[in-house]
Amino acid sequence: MQHKKIYLQRLLAIYVAFFAVLLVALAHEVIPSFSYGRRTGSEMSDSMFREFGSDHPRSVYMLFDIPLRNDRPVALAAADSLRRITAQPTRMTLTVSEPAPGNPSFASLAFNIIGGSKWIYALTLAGPLIYLAIIILMLLIIHSVRRAIREERPIGRGDVGRLRLIALLTIVSELLSRLWIWCMARRAATILADTPYTVDTSFTLSYGVVLMGILLLFAAEVFAISRDLGEEQRLTI
Repeated sequence: MQHKKIYLQRLLAIYVAFFAVLLVALAHEVIPSFSYGRRTGSEMSDSMFREFGSDHPRSVYMLFDIPLRNDRPVALAAADSLRRITAQPTRMTLTVSEPAPGNPSFASLAFNIIGGSKWIYALTLAGPLIYLAIIILMLLIIHSVRRAIREERPIGRGDVGRLRLIALLTIVSELLSRLWIWCMARRAATILADTPYTVDTSFTLSYGVVLMGILLLFAAEVFAISRDLGEEQRLTI
């Protein structure tokens, strides 16, 4: 295979960039978010546990990233009396404490801690699992392509299938993420019905993420076609 060294150097650069971005994401997003979630969840669990043994247990849960649709700005107090500040909130995070229905167990209250629903809690867990699967599949593809270049053989069918799976997981992760926000927005709309805040309950998508998933599907099909054509040409020769 010609230019084998160049191909391997390019893949090494992709390897380094992939791990660099992964480490930066862990340092700046995943670890702080996990620390905040663990601290907040611990405080809420302690609060529920203290009231669980009483005659009136309460359910405490959080609603994250609630989109708002406000036409009226909110006036803020400024230290300088000559300065006027107005704000127009676009998103909000709520902590809700309300009487627990029926005679619930502590486990059922704990699983309602996000969004007040076990299904929303399940959607919260699905997102990180999908991202982890995408990372593993990406590592497998890079490793397999490096071996294919060194052994001077075409890309395997497994790599094409993994790329298709990454594309589908990318689209599914966006749909689940938006479903997560939509479910919590609908619940928040009921809670904030008698307040000045209006919740945007429309279901929206990040079309850039969906487009990226479609482009990955297109790339997978191009790889599959080129591989099949290469196999036919080899058999013909």
